[in-house]
Amino acid sequence: MNGALDHSDQPDPDAIKMFVGQIPRSWSEKELKELFEPYGAVYQINVLRDRSQNPPQSKGCCFVTFYTRKAALEAQNALHNIKTLPGMHHPIQMKPADSEKSNAVEDRKLFIGMVSKKCNENDIRVMFSPFGQIEECRILRGPDGLSRGCAFVTFSTRAMAQNAIKAMHQSQTMEGCSSPIVVKFADTQKDKEQRRLQQQLAQQMQQLNTATWGNLTGLGGLTPQYLALLQQATSSSNLGAFSGIQQMAGMNALQLQNLATLAAAAAAAQTSATTTNANPLSTTSSALGALTSPVAASTPNSTAGAAMNSLTSLGTLQGLAGATVGLNNINALAGTINSPEGANLFIYHLPQEFGDQDILQMFMPFGNVISAKVFIDKQTNLSKCFGFVSYDNPVSAQAAIQAMNGFQIGMKRLKVQLKRSKNDSKPY
Repeated sequence: MNGALDHSDQPDPDAIKMFVGQIPRSWSEKELKELFEPYGAVYQINVLRDRSQNPPQSKGCCFVTFYTRKAALEAQNALHNIKTLPGMHHPIQMKPADSEKSNAVEDRKLFIGMVSKKCNENDIRVMFSPFGQIEECRILRGPDGLSRGCAFVTFSTRAMAQNAIKAMHQSQTMEGCSSPIVVKFADTQKDKEQRRLQQQLAQQMQQLNTATWGNLTGLGGLTPQYLALLQQATSSSNLGAFSGIQQMAGMNALQLQNLATLAAAAAAAQTSATTTNANPLSTTSSALGALTSPVAASTPNSTAGAAMNSLTSLGTLQGLAGATVGLNNINALAGTINSPEGANLFIYHLPQEFGDQDILQMFMPFGNVISAKVFIDKQTNLSKCFGFVSYDNPVSAQAAIQAMNGFQIGMKRLKVQLKRSKNDSKPY
């Protein structure tokens, strides 16, 4: 059997088959048995060999099964990432084989919070042993060796761990603790990675907001004279007229251009509100409609059209909106543009950990999100790394494209674009 060491009797029902990497290619099952036996009796060792070689050559890794689960865990604790074998540059890698993942440690490991700092490992074992066999119990301690008031407990099976959660979570308040005991499954590596990504995303979003329109907060106090000057500059397409205001607001020409465009819409709303009893949003909506209309952009007599010629960031428009006429007004105003085809986004290069809620939170700052969906592979139940977001207006969609297309999350850059209209594929 290719040197595999087999025994007629069987290992314990809960024994684990372990994968071991970083072993010398010259080692056979005999040397490996000598390495593993100090931790417990070995049931089977099988070196992985390259069958294309003659004779077959070791691939530098093997599977080992001990008679007991305890022996396997003790070997892992003593060898994994600790012991480096002769001639190797990296320490041994030892973990349950993929076939054992259904009973992986992370599925049976509990986090216990709000534990009395007077408790030691034995106290925790006594508290949780009624629910089943405990493989490992560890209290988290600081550099001074004192308990941090929390612990990890690993049971032999997931069912035992679930029973412990049901019976123990918030069942008592321990001495010196401000709230009841917390018993839950410990965070897996995937949970930690997802939380790290979310924190990174939140931080990047904050930086994005600060960089894009953080310096516009004082613009609500712009006097009518400044607004008039902005409008005048827009209508004449004279960017030189911005220079005085540029100093005052600490903004670049592009941001002022966008503010000027918005000023035209704001002035229209103010005029409408003071001269008629009509809905003040109606005129503004036509002004904003002009902003998004390619026809208006080519009309020389249109104030909004002139600004549209040089307007490159509708994303900034929405940020500026909050500073001058109020974000709620703009959202309501934008909602009057009946253009659902231009309000649907296709997003890909999403991190695999992201779900519907994650992309909803990511795209909410740009407007009212009607739906957010990440596509899931039905076979694997994993994300396909792309999804759709729909707004109730196209201005928000453009704002999201401007801000989020190329946005980096971890090692990926998002690609955000308008979803193609169903009519695009029709030949007529």
